[in-house]
Amino acid sequence: MKIVYCISGMFKSGGIERVITNKVNYLVAHGYEACIITTDQAGRPDFFPIDKRVERIDLGLNYDQYDELPTWKRYWKTWRMRSLHRARLEAALKKLRADITVSVWRHEAGFLPDLRDGSRKVLELHTSKFAPIRMYPAGQKLRRMFGRLRVAQQERVAARYDHFVILTQEESPMWKGFTNLSVIPNPLSFSSQKHADMSAYRVMTAGRMEYVKNYSELLRIWSRVASDFPEWTLHVYGDGWMLDGLKQQAVELGIASQVTFEGAVSDMETAYASSSIYLMTSHFEGLPMVLLEAQSVGLPAVSYACSSGPRDIITDGEDGFLVPLYDEVTFAERLSTLMREEALRTRMSKAAEVASHRYDLEVIMPQWLELFNTLNASAR
Repeated sequence: MKIVYCISGMFKSGGIERVITNKVNYLVAHGYEACIITTDQAGRPDFFPIDKRVERIDLGLNYDQYDELPTWKRYWKTWRMRSLHRARLEAALKKLRADITVSVWRHEAGFLPDLRDGSRKVLELHTSKFAPIRMYPAGQKLRRMFGRLRVAQQERVAARYDHFVILTQEESPMWKGFTNLSVIPNPLSFSSQKHADMSAYRVMTAGRMEYVKNYSELLRIWSRVASDFPEWTLHVYGDGWMLDGLKQQAVELGIASQVTFEGAVSDMETAYASSSIYLMTSHFEGLPMVLLEAQSVGLPAVSYACSSGPRDIITDGEDGFLVPLYDEVTFAERLSTLMREEALRTRMSKAAEVASHRYDLEVIMPQWLELFNTLNASAR
């Protein structure tokens, strides 16, 4: 069976790139054929190592050349590019004789079901259904209105696929009436041989420096506890357009000496293992890989119970703490409790590591293979 994944590129350090890398590496290691078709790779090296047996095709479209254009012009150029994208993708799939083609909801998502190449079409959603609304502050009413239109459009797109896969049980009721729906979480990115150091006075978080991660609120929460724990430090991993502003905010809050912005790193396992607490203050998530990875090394977490993901991953009071969204006071209290009590961190650490095995690659990928085999059999 030949399985094809469509994505913009594999040169970024994002969660989807990491997940696809793990999936295709697993597939070729288990006797399947796998291919990644990109639109914007443009010769750039992959961020994560991909097995040489994975076939690679880049369509040479480079949508990202329009990123700096005004919004209306970007949409116009992108819309015009899609006809070329459609033709090149259909030709590539016919040549590959793909059995399954998977979209992770990039530019091809809207037209992939229409391609007559013979493959079964699968759509993956890697974020919350209502992300197009929640990705903007509440005050940006016009953007949120367009977000609601995008959610409605997404429903129409998802209904046209042979199968549609979301990441969390929490989101399942939001897609009521979809008979082509399955819940398959992302697998862990690595099987850790390391264990978090519960004696370390080190707290961490990781992700893009963008609005959705709500790092400005995390810094405010840290400012509530930092002076009571002068030996502790917060380490923030990731890059993005908000980075300079966050650094300035740390200075203004008087916590710069206890905050380190680490940038993007490929060896996240070491970062988790050298810490003793993980923090998440996102406005929303899909299934946050960083939270799964933190658990896999036994790192207890304090997280907002945002939609969606944290409720599926964390059992409150056992392997971490779930805090009502935007309750900074309670978040700071839970964090202080963990910082103060090493015995509690140790107990939660053991529970977190056990819980993480629900997301092992060897547990999740057989679910995908069952789906692919069922779809492939139904096509005969």
